[in-house]
Amino acid sequence: MAISKTNFINYSRCKRYPALEEIRKDKLTSGMTIEEYKKEEQDEMTSEILDGIFTQNDDGEDIDLTEKEDIQLNAMMDYYKEVELEAGRLTEKMFGGKTIYSKDTYTQESFDFSLNGIKYLCYVDIYNETDDEINIIEVKATTSKKYKKITYGARGKDKEKYNLFIKKGDIYYISPCIDDDEKVKENYISKRNKLMDRFSDEGRYIFDLAVQRYIIERDLKENNINKKVNYYLAVLNTDYVYDGYMEEGKRVYNRINDEEIISFFNLSDITKDMQDMIDKTRQTLEENIINPKPGRCDVGKYCSLKKNPECRYIPICFKELPEKNKSFNYMDFRSFKDKNGVSYDKYDLVNSGMYKLSDVPYDWLANPNHIIQRDCYDKGEVYVNKEKIQLALDEIEYPIYHLDFESFPCPMPRFKGEKPYTQSCFEFSLHIEKEPGVCDKEKDNFVFLAKTLKDERLELVKALKDNIDVSKGTMLAQNVSFEKGRLTELAEVFPEYKDHLLKIRNMGYDLLYIIKNKKDLYIDHGYEEEDAKKVNYYNTNQSGSYSIKKTLPLFTNLKYSDLEVQNGTEALVEYSKYDTFTKEELEKTRKALTEYCKQDTWAMVEILRGLRDLVK
Repeated sequence: MAISKTNFINYSRCKRYPALEEIRKDKLTSGMTIEEYKKEEQDEMTSEILDGIFTQNDDGEDIDLTEKEDIQLNAMMDYYKEVELEAGRLTEKMFGGKTIYSKDTYTQESFDFSLNGIKYLCYVDIYNETDDEINIIEVKATTSKKYKKITYGARGKDKEKYNLFIKKGDIYYISPCIDDDEKVKENYISKRNKLMDRFSDEGRYIFDLAVQRYIIERDLKENNINKKVNYYLAVLNTDYVYDGYMEEGKRVYNRINDEEIISFFNLSDITKDMQDMIDKTRQTLEENIINPKPGRCDVGKYCSLKKNPECRYIPICFKELPEKNKSFNYMDFRSFKDKNGVSYDKYDLVNSGMYKLSDVPYDWLANPNHIIQRDCYDKGEVYVNKEKIQLALDEIEYPIYHLDFESFPCPMPRFKGEKPYTQSCFEFSLHIEKEPGVCDKEKDNFVFLAKTLKDERLELVKALKDNIDVSKGTMLAQNVSFEKGRLTELAEVFPEYKDHLLKIRNMGYDLLYIIKNKKDLYIDHGYEEEDAKKVNYYNTNQSGSYSIKKTLPLFTNLKYSDLEVQNGTEALVEYSKYDTFTKEELEKTRKALTEYCKQDTWAMVEILRGLRDLVK
C-alpha cells in the first residue's frame, strides 16, 4: 500500500484511525448500499461503526458523514494557490538555481521510499536546487505571527524577553539561548520543545515538514544523492502591508519597507531533532495497519475537536456526547481540578465518561459562573441579575447605532493598506434606535453592500459617515471588538475620514456588557470583584455560549434558518463568487446578503428590547 504525507499525518493520529479508514474505504469500494453492506458484514462492532460513518437520505442514497465540505476553504482556494506561487517566485529570487513549483500538486517534485511493504511518498510545494544544496520549502497559508511572537526568558513582567526566532537577511532561524540564567534556559527549552508538539498551533506545520524530511532523506540515500538539504517553512508575512500596485489588472506584491509578502523560516535543525520521533511514529503506524484496532480508544488532543484540521471520525469517537450542554460546554472552560488537584480538560472528561454538564461533580465547580450555569441546568431555571442589567442599560446614550460588518479575510491582501488575512469589509448593516424601543426594522435600517469584487471600501466609509452622527449616541455591536478593529483599520487607510471613524469606534458599546458582563464597569459602580465577574443572564438553552445565534431565540422568534444566507461564512463565500454569477443570480445573492446582514443588527435591537422588558 502507499502512504502519502497527508495519510501519514492522519493515520498516526491514534491507533483507531487506520482501522476506521479501512472500514470506510472498504464500504466505498464495495458497490453496495449501506444496508446491503451491513447485512454482509457480520462483525457487530464494524456494523456499529458503519452507522456512525454512513447514513441514508430520503432518496435512499448513502451519505458519508465524515465527508464535510469546507465551503470557506473552497472559496479561498485560488488565493491559497497564489500564496504558493508567490513563495515560488521569491524562492527563485533568493536562492537562484533551479526551482520547481506549481499550482497542480501532481506536477510538483516528489520523493518516496518503500519499507515493510509500504510505499511512503510526498510532494514538495517548492523544490530548489543549486550547485551545492537542495532547498525544500513547505508553503502554508498561515501567517508568520505565531512564530515571530514567541519569546523566552525568566518569568515576570520586568524580566527581559528574547525572540525565539531571529532574522538574518530575509530568513528566520531559531536562535540559540543567549542568556546563561538557568530559568531562562529552562524556558527556552520549553518554548523550543513546543515547536515539536505536532498538535500545537506552532508545531503542526513543523511536524508536516519533519515528515517530509523523513521521506526525502531516505529517497536521497537510496539514490546516492549527498547534497546538503535545507528545510524551510514559507508563510505569509503578517507585517507586510500591500501598497495597491497592479500591472495588467493583477496585484503585484513588491518588496515594501524591506518586507516581502512571504516569510521564510529555516527549520533544518529542529526537523533533524524530530527524526527519531517520526521514525517511532512510523513504526506505530505500521503496527496499527498490520493489526487494526477499530475498537474504542481514548480521545485526546490528536482529535483536534473544533480545531483545524479536525479528525474526520469525531462523529464516531464522540457519539455519546449530547448535542447541547456537553460536559465541557461550561462558560470559558479550560479545565477542572478534582479534590486531589488533578486537572481534567475536555478530552479527560470524555474519557472519564462525563458527557453532559451534570456528569461533572458539583464540588469541582470553583468558578461562580459555572455554578450559575449548573444550577440553571439542574433546576431548569433562568438566572437574571436585574440590577446589573439595568445598570448596563443606563450606560447607553441614544440614539443607538446597531452596527454589524461582514468581511472577507483573504489570505492575500487585495487592496491598498491591507495585510494578509485583513478582515476586508464588503458590507455593513445599521439599525438606528432613536429612543428605547423606537426602531423600525425597515425604515430605520441602512445596508451598504459592495456591488463588485473591486475595492469599494471608500464608498463603505462614506456611507458610515453619512449615516452615523458622532456628536452623540452609542455604537452597539455583539462582540464590539470586531467592529472597533475594522473601524481602526479603515481609519488608517482613509486618513481623511480618520477622525470620524475613530469617533464611531470610541462610541462603541457591547451588547455582551448587558447580557453577559463587563467586570470593570461593575467594579466602577461599587460591586465587589466576584459579583462584578458574574454573568447577568443565563438560560440553559445557551449551552454555555453568548453568540447571537444562541441568545436571539431567547428573546424573539427570529430564525436564521429561514434565510438563504445563514451565517458569516456563507456570506463571505457568496460574496467571493460574485464574478461567477449571471446578472439574475447576482441580484438574488445580493438580496440574500442584505437580508442576512440586516438580521444581525435587527437581532440586536430585539435582544435589547427583550432585556429591557426583563428588568421592568
